[in-house]
Amino acid sequence: MAANGRPAQAAIAALGEGLLEVGVSPQLTDGQLNRGYGGDAANVAAMAARLGARAMLITRLGEDVAGRLLLSFWESVGVDTSAVEVAAGEPTGLYVNERLPDGAHRFSYHRAGSAASELAPANLHDVPIEQLDALHVSGITLSISKSAATTADLAVERARAAGVLVAFSVNYRAALEPDHERLVEAVRDADVVFVSDDDGESLFGTRDRGQLLKAIAPRGREAILTRGGESACVVTSAGTVEVTPPRIEVVDTVGAGDALAGAYLATRLAGVGPREALHKGVTAASLSCQRSGCARGYPSAAEVEAARRRLAGSQTA
Repeated sequence: MAANGRPAQAAIAALGEGLLEVGVSPQLTDGQLNRGYGGDAANVAAMAARLGARAMLITRLGEDVAGRLLLSFWESVGVDTSAVEVAAGEPTGLYVNERLPDGAHRFSYHRAGSAASELAPANLHDVPIEQLDALHVSGITLSISKSAATTADLAVERARAAGVLVAFSVNYRAALEPDHERLVEAVRDADVVFVSDDDGESLFGTRDRGQLLKAIAPRGREAILTRGGESACVVTSAGTVEVTPPRIEVVDTVGAGDALAGAYLATRLAGVGPREALHKGVTAASLSCQRSGCARGYPSAAEVEAARRRLAGSQTA
């Protein structure tokens, strides 16, 4: 599946935001907070890098402590940060992840006026999009600001002209007041699209997989449909592959969908088929749910491979 005939180490760029995560948990004492690293585009790049892809992140950060922490983390997991602009006088976005006693979450975002929300076409000037194997964007990238959406459109246009694969995660967020028509168009124009059942209900009014596929009417090759802790499937012209995640003790589900997307893309672009790629994606997502801190808890390639073999064996036994 590698674009441009390059099945070796895949080159992927994710366009969007990174956010510092402030974790609040019932298990923490007064005065304690957990630090994490989030933002859907940044998460996809981090997971892809952990699985050996050449993963670039295209975003902006403030010249502040949150920005420095994010940049340091991304570099520590192998993300190419050469397309990350550090903007003096602008804040880095963050969110508070409050874990509730019943295992649910409550989020509050502080991204208005953030550096990442001011992504602009100038941020693409020195990015070698034409040399990529894949460009990944999301519904959040299209919703955080008009300039970010315009930047995403231009990046996709350049990718299309060069024959670079375009991947899209819906990641519908009602609070951002997304443009429904724009998101639907992005879904249908993508080569690879990731849609959760929540996304499907918000965007197309249904959680039924058959109806979703009819609504998506993908131009491209693959649609990956997920249902949280239930089975995920990938639909291609060759048929449908379904993978059920293992039963686990969930610690933190934040960023699991991004882990799946990053692992899936890195694996497919390395020349592996959709069945194994989905196994790796589901495995990476499941492992991430057993740890806190969003991308901080993403597993290594060795951990994913070992767990994937166990998962594949249990489902074929």
